[in-house]
Amino acid sequence: MTIHPEWQTNHPPRLGVRAAAYLFAALLVAAMSGCASTPKSTSSGKVAASDIKLYESTELLHSQYSLVEHVWVDSWRSNIDIPSFNSEAEGIDAMKRIASDVGANALLHATCVDARKKSSDNPRLYCYGDAIRLN
Repeated sequence: MTIHPEWQTNHPPRLGVRAAAYLFAALLVAAMSGCASTPKSTSSGKVAASDIKLYESTELLHSQYSLVEHVWVDSWRSNIDIPSFNSEAEGIDAMKRIASDVGANALLHATCVDARKKSSDNPRLYCYGDAIRLN
């Protein structure tokens, strides 16, 4: 059996039409999801992180606030990594900084949960909540 001379080159295999279409569709979806993100507030309306207030779900009616961002969950980065913290205070402070950066003036449902894989591991916490703007 002889091998055709053109097949003996060291060129990488070509991407098939179907695979190229799937790749294009995946890139298009990724680009469109980036365009749908919540716009960040200007610094003129920004509240200092130390002034961000914490609220529980029973303290506010839904009509009293608008959601700005689900802290860390709305980002594409949460598919890869979510930050963890040594203490609840450290996690809440980090969420307050994020809330301030996106133009929120309060946090709702802020909570931290155990992130250890084994109980013998060093304490690590995942913290999350909703950055909101009070009406």
